[in-house]
Amino acid sequence: MASGKGGTGKTTIAVNLALYLAETNKVALFDLDVEEPNDNLFLQCSMVHYLHVDILRPMVNTTACTYCGLCANLCEFNALAVLPQQVMIFSELCHGCGLCTLACPTNAITEKSHRLGTIEKNKNHLSNISENLSFYEGTLRVGEALATPIIREMKKIAFKETTDHIILDLPPGSACPVIEALSGTDFVILVTEPTPAGEHDLKIAIEVVKKLKIPFGIVNNRSNVGDNRIIRLVEKNEYNLLSEIPHDNEILYLYSHGLPLIGSSKKFDSIFGKLWKHIWQARN
Repeated sequence: MASGKGGTGKTTIAVNLALYLAETNKVALFDLDVEEPNDNLFLQCSMVHYLHVDILRPMVNTTACTYCGLCANLCEFNALAVLPQQVMIFSELCHGCGLCTLACPTNAITEKSHRLGTIEKNKNHLSNISENLSFYEGTLRVGEALATPIIREMKKIAFKETTDHIILDLPPGSACPVIEALSGTDFVILVTEPTPAGEHDLKIAIEVVKKLKIPFGIVNNRSNVGDNRIIRLVEKNEYNLLSEIPHDNEILYLYSHGLPLIGSSKKFDSIFGKLWKHIWQARN
């Protein structure tokens, strides 16, 4: 589940599609928006610690260092700068690849562990879905900037899950965290809205998934607000329109109270049932 623009309803659709499928299937839902995870606002599961995510960052022994500059020259992230008698380390730029440590001719560089964030898993299950839903949430520590290692670890967990369906709720945008989250997926649901910003960012997201050669479909959320720009885009390019979900005051009420749509009204079961039918047809 992805979107170029934030606030299009991606999380709402991800959570409720997971709940719909969990009525009859085993489902694993992963909140990969580790900077602002919010799926659990609607699931309200008690969470327990599952995994710490750490990264190795360099330390320099100035006694052994010859200030040759090889480490800085090799670092493509510019996390090191070598002066005549000083090595400066910019930890926030380091991606933990370890190349500087391996390349140092005098073994002056060692590595220390640095915590980026945590992964948690649901402890309890919602009564309306029995034990069919597994939920994982990643959280980046405040002040950290490197989200991709947490997403990478969550993807490893996801692909090891013994389940019928895996749903990944991605961060918005098209930067590195999104690319990491998309890799290895078999289908992408792009959630958009009929606004200029929604159309603009949808076009960027489409180009990303095309580059990655991942099949995709589009959900036009709040379809009766704004204009028909998304429909024009879909028809012009013959994209796969999976669903149009209209603006609805009942959705606003449930959303503002942190309640899922599935289980509250049969009309929402019908909407997500049709959405899943179209997803299944598009994937096959």
